[in-house]
Amino acid sequence: MASALDVVDGEVRELIRRRGLDPFTDPGPVRMLVRDVVADYSERSLTSALPPIGDAEAVVRDVLDRVAGFGPFQRYLDDPEIEEIWVNELTPLNLQISGSIVFLGPH
Repeated sequence: MASALDVVDGEVRELIRRRGLDPFTDPGPVRMLVRDVVADYSERSLTSALPPIGDAEAVVRDVLDRVAGFGPFQRYLDDPEIEEIWVNELTPLNLQISGSIVFLGPH
C-alpha cells in the first residue's frame, strides 16, 4: 500500500497538471494547493482505509520539496549551515557543515 505522502504527492501532481500550474513560477498557488490536498486527505483518512497522514506540516514540506524543489536534497539546500554538498552517486550523500564533513548514507 502506498504511503500517505505518496498518495498526496500523486494527487497534487495530477491537480498541478489539470490546472496548468508551474511550481516554479506559481509557488503561492502551488503551496496553497498542497495545503488543501493535505487537509482533504487528512479528513478522508479518518473515515477510510487510507494510511494516516501523521505530521501534516511535514507532509506539506515534503510534497513541496518533491514538486517544486530537489526532493530529499531540498532541505540541505535551504539550510544555511550547509557549506557544501557532494553528490558522487545517487547515494551516499556527504555534506560539509561548519567545516565538518557529515556522511548521511543512502537516501
